[in-house]
Amino acid sequence: MLGGISLSKVALSVALAVSSLGQVAHGLFPDEAGRIDWHRAQIGMPTKIVPYRNKDSSTGIFAITSRNTLASLNPDSGEITWRQIFDADEPIKALKLRDGQALTLSGTNKTHVRVWDADSGSLAWEFFQPADANYRNGSGTAEFLVGSKDVVAVAGDSFVRLTPNQSTPVWELALNATGTYKRIVVENKVAFVIGNARPTKKNPKAKLQVIEVDLKTGTVVRKYQVASDQTLDNSRLVVLESREYGSYVVWREEKNIVWQIHRLGMTDPEWEMYHAKIVQTELMPPDMLTSTLHEIDTDPGLNVDRPRFAMNYIKDGKTKTVVVEMYRTGDKLEMRKIVGFRSDDAVIAGSGVSVSEKSSGSQPERAVLAVRTAGDVSWRRYTDNKTPTHTGEFVYDKGTYGPVTSASLYYTNGELRVLVQTSGGLIAALAPGGTEPLWFRDESLAHATDMVFLELPAPVSSAEYAAKATDPSVLSSPVTRYILRWVETFKSAASWVASGFGAFDLFSGANSSDLASRSVAESLAPKAPITVGDHFGFHKLSIFGTSTGVVAALSTKEGSRSWTRFLTDNGTPVAVESVFVTRRSQPLSDSPPLVTVVGRNADGNTIVVVLNALTGELIDESAFNVMPFSHAKVFELPAVDP
Repeated sequence: MLGGISLSKVALSVALAVSSLGQVAHGLFPDEAGRIDWHRAQIGMPTKIVPYRNKDSSTGIFAITSRNTLASLNPDSGEITWRQIFDADEPIKALKLRDGQALTLSGTNKTHVRVWDADSGSLAWEFFQPADANYRNGSGTAEFLVGSKDVVAVAGDSFVRLTPNQSTPVWELALNATGTYKRIVVENKVAFVIGNARPTKKNPKAKLQVIEVDLKTGTVVRKYQVASDQTLDNSRLVVLESREYGSYVVWREEKNIVWQIHRLGMTDPEWEMYHAKIVQTELMPPDMLTSTLHEIDTDPGLNVDRPRFAMNYIKDGKTKTVVVEMYRTGDKLEMRKIVGFRSDDAVIAGSGVSVSEKSSGSQPERAVLAVRTAGDVSWRRYTDNKTPTHTGEFVYDKGTYGPVTSASLYYTNGELRVLVQTSGGLIAALAPGGTEPLWFRDESLAHATDMVFLELPAPVSSAEYAAKATDPSVLSSPVTRYILRWVETFKSAASWVASGFGAFDLFSGANSSDLASRSVAESLAPKAPITVGDHFGFHKLSIFGTSTGVVAALSTKEGSRSWTRFLTDNGTPVAVESVFVTRRSQPLSDSPPLVTVVGRNADGNTIVVVLNALTGELIDESAFNVMPFSHAKVFELPAVDP
């Protein structure tokens, strides 16, 4: 007896407590219902991401994502400032930013034009057009007007001017299905609606259809076609916009070595552009025929009114990229190279080049960035047009997060930042010269397609246990392994009770932080994965598969990531559909638990991958299998791997 209490009763109480803790929980205590221990706030992988500087020099990062979400991120932490999730049948087609407002156009048969407060995400006003014959084209875009709160929008086959809080358009112009219109260029008194002209017997070649519209009356000033053998998504064409310099279309016909420059609103090209003057080196005609153009990402809050674009070309087998801008000499407009990049790999078209500037202070600064098709990103910083004051590259594990797909530059609190996005769902901000990101977001789990729980192995808590774990006679006997595990569990339970039920930190407090966003305290470098749990089975791994090729394991205790694997086949992400635990954790076993991932490659063929469930590593060289068929359904058989 001890203080009137039987020791046998104490032992029985401990045994009963451990027995209950060692089993799977089938219920919750009342105070645990509705409690969230941790969460991950997600926006999805951006399809368009725009750093924006407002009039007061405050900066925000705005994104449209593949989860049909409009979001604003804090430029200093990556945390979500606000987000608006659109209905699935209302895809977001356009995002424009100006004067502290965000303009979106969404929908297909039904068109929604909305203006949001950029700081709070609250809706300022909206226009809704129900389904109508003139709105069923499927194309659409919108723009703010110069010096006005009104907007203009292409909604299917109609062009409309809208004013805040007015339910009907100021005017509406039917485009008469003469083209698929995807671009609006706004000048002071007119707007140019630009699309791909629909071929006719008289004009079978592809051309751009341009409609010049009087902004006051909505009447057509002129309608014409330009840029033979071109479309808006052609790699040999760019549209340049400028209030001071005017707006232009620049293109090169496929077998022509000379670039044509057309001033919108005029019926003929104004002048021709020659390669040698732009690249400032001699090129042979075959080299000139390799040249392509693409528009570049410029900081939309800067109001730098010089049209810019990027040119890729090949010389001596090397890919080169130059950034070109328009400038004025007296009454004459010229083009000049402001910076060049050299590489064995081409620059990504579209979002592959970014330019930003800081004009405050005695020494203006310009930064230029380029993203290569292999997923590498490099940047240069200038205080003049000749010598970079800093160059840098983004170095990280592509096997974890995939190659960089887009990047841009922005300033926050006067400091330059490099914003990158990868195919695996990573968004990260870096400081030039830094080796680790200032912050990063992991958006891969917004595209999760399947998830399984993995029981973690119990920890080894004594030298005797470790020694027995390597004993062949123990490993060969399931009964011996079971008894030994429970002996160790009883020992741990006694220590846990003696320490006041806190030795193992089984119950952590609720954590409502945004786990998708990580600060400078964390590194992108691979971390040691979680390979053991607790003696009572509370700590598990949640293993996710995503449609973007990412397989990731998260701790159920705190939501931290244990490991990540980015699966590709011939450089293309594997769309994961199913995840199975095909060998579970076994006490005193040298064989790790296994997870089998099933997905499809770009050709639709079935991919089967077997990973170490504790580390995310391939179990051997034959663990990645491309099947000569496409599966219809995957079943898990009720069989247990010994």
